[in-house]
Amino acid sequence: MSSQKFSDKVVIVTGSSSGIGQGIALLLAQQGASVTIHGRSLEGLQETEKELVENGVSTDRFVVVQGDIEDPETAKKLLEETVEKFGKIDVLVNNAGVGAKPTVDPNSEENLDFVLDVNLKSVIRLNNLVIPELEKTKGNIVNISSIDAL
Repeated sequence: MSSQKFSDKVVIVTGSSSGIGQGIALLLAQQGASVTIHGRSLEGLQETEKELVENGVSTDRFVVVQGDIEDPETAKKLLEETVEKFGKIDVLVNNAGVGAKPTVDPNSEENLDFVLDVNLKSVIRLNNLVIPELEKTKGNIVNISSIDAL
């Protein structure tokens, strides 16, 4: 186990069922954080869980929330399940994002609505829900984007 510089910190990482989000959740947990992992893919979340356990993170130090980030109920679950298990939130990492809706014309209004719902509206919604908890802990929000944001 590496440095424990995030010991006693609680972090929500959206989009942590694969890729960068999975790496962030794993690194923070290895450094002592309790983490809430999130994603659409049950298989991806199971893989993240497996990675956490294989890297010495006990199951009492993470929560799993599956769901579409653009669904307001998923945002509520992320907040409620994190606070219920860990009693606080120190960091929110808004990592979930998409480039397009699968099987839809990328130039369609339906695709635009989907991309804005996932990449923009869900971030604003989750920030607004979590800010009161972050104010209590003097916590932080980390928003991750790609070149597409420009």
